[in-house]
Order: sequence, then C-alpha cells, then structure tokens
Amino acid sequence: MIPVHQEFIHDPENGFIGDCQRAVIASLMELPLKEVPHFLKEAWGGGNSKLTGQWMHENELYWHLMQIFLRSYGYAWLVTDSLSSAIFGRQGNVYHEISGPSPRDPNMQHAVVGRNGLPFFDPHPSGKFLTGDPDKWQFGYLIRV
Repeated sequence: MIPVHQEFIHDPENGFIGDCQRAVIASLMELPLKEVPHFLKEAWGGGNSKLTGQWMHENELYWHLMQIFLRSYGYAWLVTDSLSSAIFGRQGNVYHEISGPSPRDPNMQHAVVGRNGLPFFDPHPSGKFLTGDPDKWQFGYLIRV
C-alpha cells in the first residue's frame, strides 16, 4: 500500500466532486491517482449517462464503472457491513477500505484506507478519518479474480 491523497475535496455547490475512494483504490493498487478514473464524477456526469441502451442510476453506474476498471487489473471489489477477524488471519497486514460518515459532514460518506480492520490512512488533507459508530462502517476489499 502506497498512500495517495485525494485530488478533489467534495464541494458540489462549487463544481467539485470528491474522489476519496478513487484515492483509496490508487493507494491499495499502488497506482498514481491519474491512472484511476474518477468514477463518481463520471457517474454524476449530468445524471443521464447511458449504458448498453438502458438508463442507470448514478450509484449503480458508479459501482459498474469501478468494477470494469478493477477487472482490467484482475480484481473485483467486495463490500461488507461487518468486520471479521477471519479475513485478516494472524500474520501480516491486510489493507482495505473503510467507509463511513465524514467528520466534515456526517450526512456524506467518506472512504479511508484501513489496515487489519482499523483506520490507517486518510486521503483527505485534514486527516480526520471517519466519524459515527464504527459498527456501522462498511469495509471494501480488492479481491483477485
């Protein structure tokens, strides 16, 4: 894992769509940020993106675009609402994503890099990680396919 900071801070009123998850994926894959598409910005592109002739909700399109990108590297993204120590085993470090309420706006989701189930690196310049109940955070993993 190589820490990568996000390029855009979420401020939609001023035309900026945050890219914290993009930075987390770049960190986990050890890629420069510019090599990871800004999936959220693409999905929110006017809210009228078409895929295979069907309209897709922005959230569905976001996840679809991310999975297509990850598959090109031989990965898929797995999200779970619960944390199990069985995922980590007893040796070594497992890096992953943790998402939950942002400390800047608890109504907005934020993504950080986790290590063995705990927050490890925040791509936001504030470095304040997440807020809210850790039992309600979600965990995302790169899975080799």
